Amino acid sequence: MKGIAKKLIIVSFILSIMATASVYYYLNSLKNNKKEEMVNIIAAQVSIPKGTVIQKDMLKEVEISKDALLDSFITDYSHIVGKFAKENIVKDEIIIKEKLQSENINELSFQIDENKRAVSMNVTGDTGVSYLIKPGDYVDVIVFLQEKREANKLIRPEIAKMILQNVKVLAVDRNLSRENSPKDDGKVPTNFFVTLEVPANDVEKLVLAGDIGVVKLALRSVKDDKIINTNGTIDSDLLKGSSGTSSTNTKTKYIYYKVKKGDTLRNISRAFYGVPDNYALLKEINKIKDENIIVPGMVIKIPVAFE
Repeated sequence: MKGIAKKLIIVSFILSIMATASVYYYLNSLKNNKKEEMVNIIAAQVSIPKGTVIQKDMLKEVEISKDALLDSFITDYSHIVGKFAKENIVKDEIIIKEKLQSENINELSFQIDENKRAVSMNVTGDTGVSYLIKPGDYVDVIVFLQEKREANKLIRPEIAKMILQNVKVLAVDRNLSRENSPKDDGKVPTNFFVTLEVPANDVEKLVLAGDIGVVKLALRSVKDDKIINTNGTIDSDLLKGSSGTSSTNTKTKYIYYKVKKGDTLRNISRAFYGVPDNYALLKEINKIKDENIIVPGMVIKIPVAFE
């Protein structure tokens, strides 16, 4: 009997261990089979440049493990839409609070498009459209170059050339906002600054033009964004008919005329061109500041076209 009892005790002990092991493995399997909890967070559907007002169609939801959720992640569209990107956000990047700003970033670097540069020009009422330009306008840039001579040989005639077209005005003086333009007191300042958004490849061209010539701005219509081809204009082009057509072999030569008593630039223009309207050309070519002040004996050069 004692032997049988001993065997029963041993069997019971083994069965107890087996039952305990079974319960342990069962509970452990339940833990391992528990489904991982996921949450939706907001990411960029497209690349978003800094300074951009973020819209819902720029965003998307992505699913991550709740265990990977950080405090800086955003789970609600309403916490992003309408805010400004403080930094560039690349496509598929998770949006974090630190890259958002609730108010507009009124800094010039945030207003410049990619591959553009901000370049300021010192202009006058004459060269800057009488201080009528405002941020957000578009202008063309024209440079006037005087004739160039080497060893008394004409290398380049006087020429006006449009070097940039449809360029955005970023600021006038230090004003970046069209709505907050300073009150117009009816006076044109002697000098003021216009900051343009210039394609990176054209920055050097604009800087050189301002250094060797006279740069002027031409304000564009809000209805016109066309780009035109131009070869520039020299003084002989001013003598062409209104149609602008002439022989491609037409050249310019100068007649030197000695002013007589009673002469005016308008009378001289009428004598050589048949109309008085070319007096402005004579005034420009001869660097005459006041058309009414020419004196007898003075020699002026008069451009004429010939084949």
